[in-house]
Amino acid sequence: MARMEIVTGRERRRRWSEEDKLEILQEAATSGLSVADVARRHDVVPQQIYIWRRQLLAKAKADAGVHGASPRFLPVAVIGETEAPETPQQSERTADKPRGTARQARIEIRCKGGRVLKVEAGIDPAVLQALIRSVESA
Repeated sequence: MARMEIVTGRERRRRWSEEDKLEILQEAATSGLSVADVARRHDVVPQQIYIWRRQLLAKAKADAGVHGASPRFLPVAVIGETEAPETPQQSERTADKPRGTARQARIEIRCKGGRVLKVEAGIDPAVLQALIRSVESA
């Protein structure tokens, strides 16, 4: 008597394109979901995502070694807002009003090389342009 195997459902060995792998890795890194949740969404095991991550890091290190590029630090300046001190009359007026915790909207920009730049929505366009250029050239 011959043995016969019937396979139902999806075949388990799949080939993932580099673009698909990068999308899944990006989702795992930025979505706030756990690696297990992202893996479940894409029908892979979490270990596969960790393997892809290690492979991507190894490739990036190899590319940096081949091109002679090493990590660089970019100059950054933090400028705080200065406020005039309140007079006693102003502080009495504002004490009556409840203060909300309004947060300014943030923008997330995906740059070349998979880098993500997060900035406040009210950023000066010239400053934003300079930031994007420096991140993409790094």
